[in-house]
Amino acid sequence: MKSLVKITENIVEKKLSRLGAVQTHILLNWNYIAEHYSNITIPDKIKFNRNKNTDGQITIKVQNGFGPEIQHAIPFLLNQINSRFGYKAITKIKIIQSELGYIKKIEKNVFQPKVLNDPDLISNILPDGELKLAMQRFEISRKKML
Repeated sequence: MKSLVKITENIVEKKLSRLGAVQTHILLNWNYIAEHYSNITIPDKIKFNRNKNTDGQITIKVQNGFGPEIQHAIPFLLNQINSRFGYKAITKIKIIQSELGYIKKIEKNVFQPKVLNDPDLISNILPDGELKLAMQRFEISRKKML
C-alpha cells in the first residue's frame, strides 16, 4: 500500500514538470533550501528570460514583519539555490510582504539532528553532527531531483 505522500508527490511533480527542472526543484524543496526561513517564506513566482535557465528572478512571499530579516538573508538564499544547480540559476530575489495566514510555531529544542542510517549516502563518512545532517538532507533532495 502506497502512502498518501508518495501518491500526491507524483501528481504534483507531473503538474510542476511543465515549469522546468529549476522551478520544480525550488518549489518542491523550499523547506530544505530556505531551512529555518521556510517558516516565514513561500516561493511565489520564478521568472527567466526567454529560452534561458540562468539569471532568473524569484519572488518570495514573506510573513508581515519579517521583511528586513529576509532582506539580510538574500545572499544566503541565493547561495542555497545556486549551489544546488552548480550555476547562477537565480540572481535576483524580490520580496513581497503579506499575511501568509500561518506561521509554523517554532518550539524550543526542535533541532535535534536525526542522522539517517542509509548505506547509499556518501555523507555517512562524516562524524555525527549538524554538517552530516545537512549533507544528508542535500543528498536526499538531489536524489529526488534526478
